Amino acid sequence: MATVEAHHQRSASVEQLLGRHVRYQKHKPGRHLSLERLPLGSFQIESFHRFGDRVVLNDGLIVMENAPTVIERGGRIALLFATGEELYLWAE
Repeated sequence: MATVEAHHQRSASVEQLLGRHVRYQKHKPGRHLSLERLPLGSFQIESFHRFGDRVVLNDGLIVMENAPTVIERGGRIALLFATGEELYLWAE
């Protein structure tokens, strides 16, 4: 995480990931991030919905209790949460 944070050019929002093809890399778990339906291969981020503080990608594929800070560097996308949880994806 420190490498991504130290070298990022700018932060983005989750909405800016729409239409991107990504592949799961790793995550730092917690109780506010659900990845139960995450596929093993690459997938496209097709939908984004916000319900109060909850953020849902691809109709429940990824469920987040709050909106993360999104940082992209060199094809690696880091979603950083205020709760200390992290999700890393590779852009394809």
